[in-house]
Amino acid sequence: MSFLFHLGSVIVYALVVLAVLSGCLKILMFFRVKGMRALASRWGFQYIGPPALRFLRLWFSSSREVSPPLPASFSLACYPTDEIRQVWNVIEGRQNGVLVLIFDSYIGGSKGWYCTFIACQTQQNPFGTDTSRNHVIQSGGWTALYRIPFLRTPWPWTMGIQRLDDHVNKLRVGSVCEPGR
Repeated sequence: MSFLFHLGSVIVYALVVLAVLSGCLKILMFFRVKGMRALASRWGFQYIGPPALRFLRLWFSSSREVSPPLPASFSLACYPTDEIRQVWNVIEGRQNGVLVLIFDSYIGGSKGWYCTFIACQTQQNPFGTDTSRNHVIQSGGWTALYRIPFLRTPWPWTMGIQRLDDHVNKLRVGSVCEPGR
């Protein structure tokens, strides 16, 4: 009887911990979505989504379907973007005629990682040369700035809202780059 009571309390404790962690994740996602929507509004961009609750369902699924779909013209067929498994908090807009995408993602195989991208449909690098904490890749007419965390993080993004806002503010699209053709 004592063993069953102990086992029952361990199970209840584990369920409480899971419920608290799930609640914390939902709160974090709520504030991330709110911040991304505000960022999109501030720059006159469109927040595409998906909503946070849909994201949580996608996050726990094993589906490789990228949802919401990125524009058909988006192509970064090189490491680390050769396997984008999920995207969320997708923001799309134009700055000086150049298409700009911002999104959180999960990339890589089963041992993948979270990554936030800012991508411009241009052959030239509008992000400048100071990319010590970030990486720039160019492929398929797109140039993207991204950051992969040094250590795996418990939150599913790698750039905060303020950092994203700073990058969008510093984009030299139009002064250095011509719109993608």
